[in-house]
Amino acid sequence: MSVVVIGNFLTFTKHDGGRSYWQNFFNDNAVSFDGISWNLLPFVYQGATKTKNGDNISSQLTLPTNQLTLAWTRDAVNNSWVAEVRTYQLTDTYTPITPPRGQEIWLCTGMSYNTQGTQLELSSPLDAIESRVPNLRFTAKQVGALPSTGAIRSG
Repeated sequence: MSVVVIGNFLTFTKHDGGRSYWQNFFNDNAVSFDGISWNLLPFVYQGATKTKNGDNISSQLTLPTNQLTLAWTRDAVNNSWVAEVRTYQLTDTYTPITPPRGQEIWLCTGMSYNTQGTQLELSSPLDAIESRVPNLRFTAKQVGALPSTGAIRSG
């Protein structure tokens, strides 16, 4: 039987551009990776789930319940923070093996809590019915030539 160690790197981005960096696997000191110092945040990441007809994709972070976590998750939801989760396989010394096993971008859309834990609900940032889509603007430099009208001709 082999054991595979998995760790998550979590980046929260606020609307003002401020970022915070967290990891959930190494508790002695902050982990330095990709030139960034990642502090410990004890969370469980529950990956993506989607409805049977595929109209909604969601995920969840579970954190310990305390006053700090409750205030922090409430701020994340009220201000629509963007969460990026990168999942890595780790070596025996907790060094990430690149490339990541998964990388997902979410919008913080809800929270719930009880005495056992606080759940931060994450939804796809492209779910325009339940959540706001982050303000993005495509340019020709990013994606190539863009149409200027709705008229498309083949040939």
